[in-house]
Amino acid sequence: MANKKDVPAIENPLANMGLDEIVREITNSEEEDKKQNKEGATKTRRSKAATKKTFETNLEKYIGISEQGAAIWLPKEVKKKLEIIRANSDRNIPLRSLAAAIIMSYIEENEDLMNTL
Repeated sequence: MANKKDVPAIENPLANMGLDEIVREITNSEEEDKKQNKEGATKTRRSKAATKKTFETNLEKYIGISEQGAAIWLPKEVKKKLEIIRANSDRNIPLRSLAAAIIMSYIEENEDLMNTL
């Protein structure tokens, strides 16, 4: 068994600080976190509005296309989600138009990510 004298001393980073300094440091760090979270939320709100506009543009582009198109296979749960979105919509959107608009909106919004795959 190790002797108490063999245990290395752990340096306490708060040892040389007064209580007021400790509280000030914690408070400042919490305020910085809140500020960063608020800035991130603002960026998210802007991107959501831009994403919605991109989606609406793509939806209008793909509604009414009468060409045959190419077949792709979707997992059943993906198709069910698309059907739920379609059923909850205020308008009658063809399923393939909805899928095409969602896919193209994602690709347009994340083009830099698509180039690194």
